[in-house]
Amino acid sequence: PLEDEEDDFIFTAVTQLNIAGPEAVEDKRQYAAVASLNLRAGKKAMEMSDFEAAYSYFDNGITFLRKKHWEEHYSLSLELFDLAAKCALANGDVNSLKFLSQQVMRKAQTYEDTLNILYCLTCFLAYSSKLPESIEKGLDILSQLGIDLRSKKSSI
Repeated sequence: PLEDEEDDFIFTAVTQLNIAGPEAVEDKRQYAAVASLNLRAGKKAMEMSDFEAAYSYFDNGITFLRKKHWEEHYSLSLELFDLAAKCALANGDVNSLKFLSQQVMRKAQTYEDTLNILYCLTCFLAYSSKLPESIEKGLDILSQLGIDLRSKKSSI
């Protein structure tokens, strides 16, 4: 009841902010706040399995980020890009998935920060009937994490 009203409020408020766009923000410190609201709305939409709406919120959140957002708001940027990529995968939007993935791979501070994107790319390969490449990518990822399955003898 009260939580449902809060959900309706967040969707309505964030949608209005998105319609107005980044140009409507008067205080530069508010860009990240609006991006965070889009992140929150996108997560709520994902909880309801509405990946189209969720992607829209994450994408709008990204548009509210300013030039040096990776340096100034790294965690927010990473989460928006990761979740937008996840939704792009769910929506079959290959171009957006590639673009978002490239951004994260370039700006990630640690290998661990790339894992969500690498997972999405591995799934994309599998969904695209490229299972051998998907398996190879998965093995490469595990190897980077110190788990080398290639050198183990199969007990089958």
